[in-house]
Amino acid sequence: MSTALPHPDAITGALLVGTWASSLVYMAELLEAVKYFRAFKKDDWKLKSYIAVVFGIDTISAIGDYACVYLYTITHAGDLVYLTKQNWAVPLYVISTTCVAFLVQSFLAFMYWRFTKNTIFVCFLSILILGAFGGGLSAGLTVTLFPAYKDRNKARIPGTIWIGTQLAADLTIAGALVLELMKAKSLFKGERRVNNMLNRLVSHTIRTGTATAVIAVVALIIFLIDDETNIPNGILYTSGRVYVLSMLINLNIRDSFGRPQNWTTSSGPRGTVRGAHGTTYNFSTVQFCPTEPHSSNSESIKSSAWLPTLQSPANISDTQPLDIEMMPTDTKQGVPEV
Repeated sequence: MSTALPHPDAITGALLVGTWASSLVYMAELLEAVKYFRAFKKDDWKLKSYIAVVFGIDTISAIGDYACVYLYTITHAGDLVYLTKQNWAVPLYVISTTCVAFLVQSFLAFMYWRFTKNTIFVCFLSILILGAFGGGLSAGLTVTLFPAYKDRNKARIPGTIWIGTQLAADLTIAGALVLELMKAKSLFKGERRVNNMLNRLVSHTIRTGTATAVIAVVALIIFLIDDETNIPNGILYTSGRVYVLSMLINLNIRDSFGRPQNWTTSSGPRGTVRGAHGTTYNFSTVQFCPTEPHSSNSESIKSSAWLPTLQSPANISDTQPLDIEMMPTDTKQGVPEV
């Protein structure tokens, strides 16, 4: 076996820089997680458990990244034979990042299905998500069985499938959500506040979808050019953090819309918020449904955690009780209290 010292920039340097970037994103992720569990205590326990599991797996992945660098630079510093192999933390990061991406993409796909009920398209998304999941697990298993850097070419096919299908899934989900949000804007012509909210959602969806896609495509290109360098690994160190961060922001954005100044809150078992424009808004931790009480032919759309819906009054009574209900004020009372 060759004991030639690999170039430290490509082996340990790329991983070290990757942990620095990962730490910055993880701090933002941690703040969003604390914000979510503090602000949305009434969310369904299943959703909160799901978030906790995703966050926990990503935390394990981040710890594994630090362990990988520590083993290379401290524990086995100067060990030329050790530097020619990928330690146990490398497949750990591949498998954990794959699991995080799978859970977050599945969550977004489910939210899209709740919004559109487009089962055929969601099945297509599921194929991409499962393809990325299988490719990632295969890549992690290959690295476990063939840890030497000279054998990295054995992971080329599963690694390409993993990153390629993950990239396709990210872009497809982001594009589909943006398209549905743009369609929703046509239902709220003249509603400046709602349109501003939708514009923010569109902007956020594009940013998060683009971020994960850029990370994936840059890592894939570098890996195909040189499969013995750790630069793709260093880049992908931030991937899991970005996925979880985008998921948490999608949930926490519900708290950032605030409340218009012409709404008042009245007491009641569910809490009612009254608007002055003859529009009824029903908010829950899973969906919110603005309704025009005087329109008999309103269009109906289903909603996800952050997407607005418009329902006819007849449909309101058929839905489950909501946490917050926004009812129109009596028009005879004039402008409601602030």
